[in-house]
Amino acid sequence: MRRRLPSWKLWLWPVLFVGLGIVIWLLPWRGYVEPMRIWIAGQGATGWVSFVAIYTIVVMLPLPAAAMSVVGGLVFGWWGFPLSMLGSILGALPPWWLTHTYFRAPVLRRIGGKQAEAADRAVRENPALFILLLRFTPILPFTLQNYLLGLTGVRAWPYIWATLVGLAPGTVAMVWIGTVGGLAAAGADKDAIAYAIIGLILFGSLIIWMSGKAVRKLREAGFEIGR
Repeated sequence: MRRRLPSWKLWLWPVLFVGLGIVIWLLPWRGYVEPMRIWIAGQGATGWVSFVAIYTIVVMLPLPAAAMSVVGGLVFGWWGFPLSMLGSILGALPPWWLTHTYFRAPVLRRIGGKQAEAADRAVRENPALFILLLRFTPILPFTLQNYLLGLTGVRAWPYIWATLVGLAPGTVAMVWIGTVGGLAAAGADKDAIAYAIIGLILFGSLIIWMSGKAVRKLREAGFEIGR
């Protein structure tokens, strides 16, 4: 019998949106953001490279990479999106490659054979679609996804492009949150901030709806995450 996905995992996106909104509203960050933005802008390419390097390390560790995307939007504005995407894929490649080549046995013991078999079966049927769905849903931490996909037969190119496409909507949303915070810290026009918030809410609602669709597709494929 297949185990159903715990219902609380379906609420990760909305909880994340609300939680980040509360943090942005409550923390006394406004007086520090604009000086930090000015300082980083003065670093030129060094600031960009440093952000991508830190993002890459965060992705390879069991840390919340989504928070880095928010920081990217806060500091770099919409330039935080390509920087976050670059950090994501650079951080996703080493775990996948190492599992694929050297550490299959210990990773398999950690993740479990049933999940690995289900993932490998889905990859054989349609590798790009499975990776897209997996990246788009909150049912498994991003870092663990990279190791799981390393246990499958997916090749490098489908892994890279499907990861980028699957991560793009969520990354846009996180960078959007940070960008709104940056506008508020810079004392932008209230109407501009209001429009940005409304757009974020609408886009976030679309992501939540699409995430639910993706979860159902994964269930139909027989891929379930246990409690």
